[in-house]
Amino acid sequence: MKTLIIILIMMANQVLGQTVINKAVIDDSRAGTVRIISNGGKSSGTGFYISNDIIATCFHVVAQISVNNSQNVNFNIYNDIQAINEDGEIVTLTCISFPDNSSPEPLLQDFALLRVNNPTPKKKILALEYSTNSDIADNVLFSGYPLGTPTMVSHVGMISGITKDKAIICVQASTNKGNSGGALVNSQGKVIGIISMREGGISAGLQNYLSQITATEKQGSVEFMGINPLQATKETISVLDTYISTGIGYARSIKFMTDYIKKKGIKL
Repeated sequence: MKTLIIILIMMANQVLGQTVINKAVIDDSRAGTVRIISNGGKSSGTGFYISNDIIATCFHVVAQISVNNSQNVNFNIYNDIQAINEDGEIVTLTCISFPDNSSPEPLLQDFALLRVNNPTPKKKILALEYSTNSDIADNVLFSGYPLGTPTMVSHVGMISGITKDKAIICVQASTNKGNSGGALVNSQGKVIGIISMREGGISAGLQNYLSQITATEKQGSVEFMGINPLQATKETISVLDTYISTGIGYARSIKFMTDYIKKKGIKL
């Protein structure tokens, strides 16, 4: 009976134009995924192997980015970046995609290439594929470490939108802080994008509410029975924003990173 139900679900997906993500693709995605951390930068995210000695992730995971009063963007790449796989193996990393005036793509398109300082053989490499064939309702997969979870979490979702220039892929799936830098994989197991951020839903509303509280707080706040209500509300908002995942997850197209790799002559 269970087998019949699975077959019917697969047939329904095919009728709807969807392709089922099989277990082999999920296993490969997980095998090629690592946690990215910087203790000094207090940053944590996800990355994935694109060669035996290069890991890809988001630029904002490995760098502190700020905008000054002149609207100039400044960044500082962390010098203690590490990757940890599911087996607990730790490797140190060095960023090799440094944005500059001639090649600002890593900063603008939010990707980073990290060289493994002491690579070990037989890593699971996730193949990159820029394709214009991706379409709305296609099933996709990503694995990562949302919210600093101690174990890897995998999600199967659906493409819910693609910008006209194919730069941004909108994903209907549970994306949270910590998923940034993870590989967005299609049903063939090819990386078509990098999970970059989430937007909308409760998260956007909470941030607007937080701005109003901050503005009110500047005018003063009164404690009641030893509790500052504005501060307590801010702390509640922070927790909700961290743990509630709503709205749409965004992935940057892998095209920007593959073009950069070719431009710089980086060998994979």
